[in-house]
Amino acid sequence: MNQIDAAQFHRDSIIVDGLNASNFYEPRIFNRLHQGGVTAVNATIAAWHSLPETMKIIGDMLHAFEQYDELIMPVRHAADIQKAKASNRVGIIFGFQDTAPIGDNLRLLSVYQALGVRIIQLTYNHTNRVGSGNLVPNDEGLTPFGREVVAEMNRLGILVDVSHCGPRTTLDAIEASSKPIAFTHANPLALCQHPRNKSDDALKALAAKGGVVGVVVFPPLLTCSGQATVDDYVAAIDYLVNLIGIEHVGLGPDFMEEMTPEIAAQALRGMSPHALAAFTAVKPTAGFESIAACGNVTAALLAHGYSADDVKKIMGGNWLRLYQEVW
Repeated sequence: MNQIDAAQFHRDSIIVDGLNASNFYEPRIFNRLHQGGVTAVNATIAAWHSLPETMKIIGDMLHAFEQYDELIMPVRHAADIQKAKASNRVGIIFGFQDTAPIGDNLRLLSVYQALGVRIIQLTYNHTNRVGSGNLVPNDEGLTPFGREVVAEMNRLGILVDVSHCGPRTTLDAIEASSKPIAFTHANPLALCQHPRNKSDDALKALAAKGGVVGVVVFPPLLTCSGQATVDDYVAAIDYLVNLIGIEHVGLGPDFMEEMTPEIAAQALRGMSPHALAAFTAVKPTAGFESIAACGNVTAALLAHGYSADDVKKIMGGNWLRLYQEVW
């Protein structure tokens, strides 16, 4: 299939960005998502934030739906993704990258669900009331409160995400959940020994329960170096497809475009000075430097020999299936 056909195929397909942590206060992000042909995006709107901070962000995002109505729309049900495609807009899924916004109040989950939150990561990099993050030396697993949180998220139809959880907390959450869960943005540990990546055992356990893994574009998690190409991104997809099956692999680039220095400092808190210096020196993955270049992944998968049906699954169909099952 030539490049022109690949570009049209991409435009015609449902494309889901499984995790995007960009600055959604910057409207250029909406334009880039649109330029990249993205149908729906799991947009990180909160992480370590308090209840008042989180409510302010949700209010601001609800206002953005009115302000940029020609570009974006809210996604609260899987069917809304089809509506976004039909209206040529980007569907915004509210996601959290930590359970900090609920504090110790389980009932806040129903409040956030009513306001449109559909995906919540149990921990960020550190320990919280729910479990242990990937930077914690001694991962003690899911706490009793964490098990309540997972059960309530299952009941409410909020997708459980354990991308940043430590190894034991990850496996505990998969076992505790009655519904499939996600690694919205994590790569195979076998390809890159980074604490954010997941072991083959964890990947297999996730897939056995029907979950989906979103492949990260960031070179230190992709190649364990300061550089990578879109072919390296496809190589990670290949590994996962061979390990856990085509139905369990999607996009989870984890772009942080237009990020302010203040938010970046919070996101990278806890990293060693050496790791922080290496992080900031990394160049974007060549060929997938921005979500605006998402079409290059479709073209690369087709060029690599994936069938049209399988490319549709990886580029968005698997996420859509998971959302339909969980929400």
